[in-house]
Amino acid sequence: MYLGFDLPLILCIFSTALHAAPLSNTQIAFVPDIHFHDIYGDFSAEGFNGIELNKGAKPVSIRSMQAQIHSTRLFNENYFALIATLDDIAAKGVKLVALPGDFTDDGQGVHLNGLKVILADYAKKYDMRFFATPGNHDPVRPFKSAGGKSDFLGSDGQQVGIYSTDHPRCKEDAKDNDALVCSDKIAHAGYQEIVDIMAPFGLQPDNRDLLWETPFGKQALLTDRSYTQCAQNDQSRCKQVPDTSYLVEPVAGLWLLAIDANVYIPKLENGHLIFQGSGNAGYNKVLTEKPYLLKWITQVVQRAKAQGKTLVAFSHFPMGEFYDGQTQSIKSLFGDTAFQLAREPSRDTRKLLAETGLKLHIGGHMHMNDTSVIESEHNTLFNIQAPSIAAYRPAYKLVTLNKQLAKVDTITIDNVPHFDRLFSAYQTEHDYLIKNHPEQVWDKRILTAKDYHSYSKMHLQALAKWRFIPREWPQDFREQVLNMSLLEITALFNNDSQLSKAQRQGLQAKTVLDFIADFYLVRNAGTLAFADISQATQQTMANLLNNNTRCVVSSDNKGKNICQLKSALTQAFSIYDNLNHALPDRCLIIDMSENKSLQNCATDTASP
Repeated sequence: MYLGFDLPLILCIFSTALHAAPLSNTQIAFVPDIHFHDIYGDFSAEGFNGIELNKGAKPVSIRSMQAQIHSTRLFNENYFALIATLDDIAAKGVKLVALPGDFTDDGQGVHLNGLKVILADYAKKYDMRFFATPGNHDPVRPFKSAGGKSDFLGSDGQQVGIYSTDHPRCKEDAKDNDALVCSDKIAHAGYQEIVDIMAPFGLQPDNRDLLWETPFGKQALLTDRSYTQCAQNDQSRCKQVPDTSYLVEPVAGLWLLAIDANVYIPKLENGHLIFQGSGNAGYNKVLTEKPYLLKWITQVVQRAKAQGKTLVAFSHFPMGEFYDGQTQSIKSLFGDTAFQLAREPSRDTRKLLAETGLKLHIGGHMHMNDTSVIESEHNTLFNIQAPSIAAYRPAYKLVTLNKQLAKVDTITIDNVPHFDRLFSAYQTEHDYLIKNHPEQVWDKRILTAKDYHSYSKMHLQALAKWRFIPREWPQDFREQVLNMSLLEITALFNNDSQLSKAQRQGLQAKTVLDFIADFYLVRNAGTLAFADISQATQQTMANLLNNNTRCVVSSDNKGKNICQLKSALTQAFSIYDNLNHALPDRCLIIDMSENKSLQNCATDTASP
């Protein structure tokens, strides 16, 4: 495939004339996985008036708390979290902001337009520039499709479905249904609709750019930026699919490489190509379906080196593994499909990505805070997993470039003005559930959160209870031992006689469920979770799980499960301990020269 440029010619003409001076203190903020939902989206013309929080206030159109605690992301409060994040970036004087995918909830028009208004406002006020690349939520499918959600919150605490007019729900159930609203504002945008709205944010060239190009040349039209994607079950049935990757030089000497790593593989069903989502495809499928991207990346790396440019790549998907070498242990304990392991690039994929010559890549998708290093025969690639501001622990990455050094800071978003503005609506929902659906009632202590940090923590703890543990732990285990205190477990192991009073109190205060909740905190946030796991709790776990006394209990089901618990928790603590002692993830300095070194620059790196 012709990529729109002749490499030797470019090197010959420009290697001297455009050789850039080394960058000095150039900063880029990376904010993936905003999952923006415009809480002020207006559906009144379609019959949904939203919720009036205060008399005379603009109504809000929000999702239910019940929906949030079953999702890996918040839907509503990230509206305020985005504003707080942009305020923080502005206060630091940072002008360049990269958005590595999933910048909206599901690429719906109402949310895309709401996001555009906010980004344009900050661009105007603070001279910021935004550079977006798509994720698996934007677009959900490469072409516009029916969309909607069943769990918008009604004024009485009930759930209301809002769907696009071409959705089956609106075709079949719309008549005389008060719990259903039909609006095309909620349809899933495809690439074309997303580019039309988000064009000012990197997806189209800007006259301020010193360079802007794509794998296909300098063509800006989406029709000129596509590849052939064939059906999984019939290679003769194919369609042209857009690819919005681009290379941009926003300031002299800095090249930002925005990689569209979405891969949507269709199946032929009843004579039609039905595209699948890209969530689990990632770079494993990029290699097979979009191989031209690796060739282009390799050439960009070579050109950047020849011209003295500093190259930083970003995309939605991880280029490295994200469980700190614990993948096999996780598979052994939880199964091959647990913990979204399908999203991890294979060893071969990682090495091929490193062989392109890239030095630094910032990814999202996993809502995790992590660092990984990929070694290949000729290169070392540093993959930085940036957290989401819509999940625990909310943060973004700030990269400061100074000559060949890249300092990567993790900036937490702990305090968000108005994060509790919607709590009164959730209280109404809680009252409604108690009366009508008591089996679905959630723990209202989340409404006592004092700040956004603690709110996101409570959200993850609820998510572990309602989603992670039911999916990843055996049912009989859950029913019999999850709510037991660690003191009870210790007693069953006949190992409680030497405990002090303080140790007994610590073990009595913690349940197995509490430990597993802490496990998920560390899995998501890495060392950022240490602020929420005390020294006493850590020591309590160590005292229990470092005991390898043979498990001798009765042969009934409960006894067997206790032994399974000891084995499972021993494995879990080993994984937990290794996650605690992973590569630096809070502040690190990367040498992007041939030295390939990484330094920890966090002032407080000790685990609790």
